[in-house]
Amino acid sequence: MNQSYWQKTSRKKQEQTIDKDISTNIVIIGGGLAGVSLAYQLKDSHYRVIVLEKDTIGGHTSGHTTAKLTVLHGLIYQQITKHYDIHQAYLYYRSNEKALQEIQNIIKRERISCDLQKNNSFIYTDDPQYVKDIQEEKEIFQSLRVQTIEDNQHLASLGLEQQAVFHPLKYLFALTRRCQKAGVEFYEHSQVVHIERKDNSYMLKVNNHYIECQYLVHATRYPFIKKGMYFMKLFQQREFVDYIEEQKGQDSYLCVDSPHSYRPLNNQDALKIHREASDWYAQDSIPLRGIPYIGRINSYSNEFIIYGFQKWGMTLSQVAATLISDLILERDNSYEDLYACQYFSVSSAKQYTHRIMHNIKRGYWSQRFHTKSIQSLDVKEGAIVKVDGHLRAVYKDAQENLHYFSPYCPHLKCIIHFDKKSQTWVCPCHQSVYDAYGRLIEGPSLFSLNVVEK
Repeated sequence: MNQSYWQKTSRKKQEQTIDKDISTNIVIIGGGLAGVSLAYQLKDSHYRVIVLEKDTIGGHTSGHTTAKLTVLHGLIYQQITKHYDIHQAYLYYRSNEKALQEIQNIIKRERISCDLQKNNSFIYTDDPQYVKDIQEEKEIFQSLRVQTIEDNQHLASLGLEQQAVFHPLKYLFALTRRCQKAGVEFYEHSQVVHIERKDNSYMLKVNNHYIECQYLVHATRYPFIKKGMYFMKLFQQREFVDYIEEQKGQDSYLCVDSPHSYRPLNNQDALKIHREASDWYAQDSIPLRGIPYIGRINSYSNEFIIYGFQKWGMTLSQVAATLISDLILERDNSYEDLYACQYFSVSSAKQYTHRIMHNIKRGYWSQRFHTKSIQSLDVKEGAIVKVDGHLRAVYKDAQENLHYFSPYCPHLKCIIHFDKKSQTWVCPCHQSVYDAYGRLIEGPSLFSLNVVEK
């Protein structure tokens, strides 16, 4: 599982791996769309820029998205208005509208063939309880003087014209090639495992080598560092996607009351998010404050973070790339205060409190008592079991061989659980993901599960 349509229909060359010490100006950690777009914004500067990716460029969230280029981000505008004010909602809209246009300008300027299609984007509901939410979102757009459209297929709907869809990896790989021509260096299989501040620079440990830089950018979707406790200010969420060999219109749709989404492809096929989907999954990070963290990690630092795109990383990656490059190059940016990392919203966070507490309780307490016997394991099933009084994570493979691991996530020692649908171990506290054999797939953990004896 988890090879997406985008990965099956694009090709990239293998990049080099860190195998020596390096001194540079700027290091971007993360080879997804945010990191690569930032490198593109900086490619013509006088700085030497390096992009580090722990696995392969575009191999994580950017390669598993549904890739809608839109400023219609669910019901976010009423959330921002409720927890902040209408001016913040306006700034959020304007920043994403500008990013959407800039992506299209880049595609045209660089002559990138990435299956770009303009279309309409809709949110909708067929549940009477959610009609008022659609209406409230519509009223906010009216107050922002943004023209909306409706779709008569659903009980209530709200749409925007001149949105788009594209092939994210064709776009990302093309940006990578443009950056390399300008001197940007990309390194794959180069995981940062330690960061140390040294006078006016940063020292990164990568593959048992050290990289020194003056500017450091974390573009990893979710933090692997504990600085600022941002891993407690976000949570991760999975969405499962299916590729379907039929197309029901050229417009994109998102249901606001259930996990259901649709977007067309350029070959009369489509993608759907729904509860039973199983072709691949994407991992998104949700900021408790409701607005992504994009900016300096503290007011006077040359260390920057890009976290919490929710499910809208395509446009927000460009928002982040423009904002961080403006900060590094000391240019004004109208959206710096909106995305600044130094504030929080308790009222916004309250809506997620029950979920967060449930996850923590599950990871530190409940999982200890939800054990199974080894004899009850089915083929290709994993579970927490007790062996001689000790907890073990055990997986039975297709040949009925048993594999034993420590059940404790290396991040903060929460007890993992097995997801049979995706054949992965997942930490309920902060959603680190490991394959069935304990190998790390997604952080914040930096390490795979420890293999143990029976």
